Amino acid sequence: MMTASWDRSSVAEEHLRLLMARSETLRLPEPVAGGFGCLGPGPLPESGFGRVNPGFRAYLDRRYHKVVLLVDFIASVGAVGAAAVVEACESFASGSARQWLKVAGDVKADLIDRCLEARRSTDMSVVAEFGAFVGYSCVRMAWRGGPGTRVISMESDAVHVLVARHIAIIARQSFAAEVVPGMAHDVVARLPEEWGCGGTGFAFMDHRGTRFHAELRQLEQLRAMGPGSRLLADNTLKPGAPEFLWNLLHCTPTVPHAGFLSWSVPEFLTDSCEDWMTAADCRP
Repeated sequence: MMTASWDRSSVAEEHLRLLMARSETLRLPEPVAGGFGCLGPGPLPESGFGRVNPGFRAYLDRRYHKVVLLVDFIASVGAVGAAAVVEACESFASGSARQWLKVAGDVKADLIDRCLEARRSTDMSVVAEFGAFVGYSCVRMAWRGGPGTRVISMESDAVHVLVARHIAIIARQSFAAEVVPGMAHDVVARLPEEWGCGGTGFAFMDHRGTRFHAELRQLEQLRAMGPGSRLLADNTLKPGAPEFLWNLLHCTPTVPHAGFLSWSVPEFLTDSCEDWMTAADCRP
């Protein structure tokens, strides 16, 4: 899927999806896109999308049931557009069912907004996200980043890729938020290849803290982030990213950083759980 997406081959992506649907090992059902109200030709519906097929929900592995329930909830409330979809995701997580989602919402979302607004590199630069999950953050960044913001969100899980793409379509942000499949250390090379050296103006790491330092090193080696760009990492306290923080403090990177700052923030919908978000800027 990563190679097909990189080559921009829709035929290859569709062929691979069908192969995965028939695989007993991958257990990715054929009607993945159809189960999420796959769009045919014609304009987007003005209010809401089709509900999730209950049979499709039962077929998926249990670890995906929550994301299926989220998609069904968004359809049930008729959310269309970025503001409505973001609000629906937050309502799903905070509602009576308490279907908690591992997304950067509430205080964390506000901090992401502020960091996006404060970045110096805005013109002709891309926002890179490491870890799309259900597409909440990439949709929000595309929406809140201002006119011309383009988000490239990297996701290793094939089901999450399809869900996040569907969420971006419902939010009417698919023109600005692209979800690309593949492991971050493999697909990150697309940033300088497609946007040029220094073409990444903002990077948000929200996938795995034990990999943050490695992804940072790759960004530096590829010279993907230019002067004035900003990096923001979530969950640097819990679960934690000690090597990433140590590298920011002690190492001299290829692109020097003008210091870094960590904020103590509560986890989404869990005020009693402290976490850190850490930002660093590349020197202009």
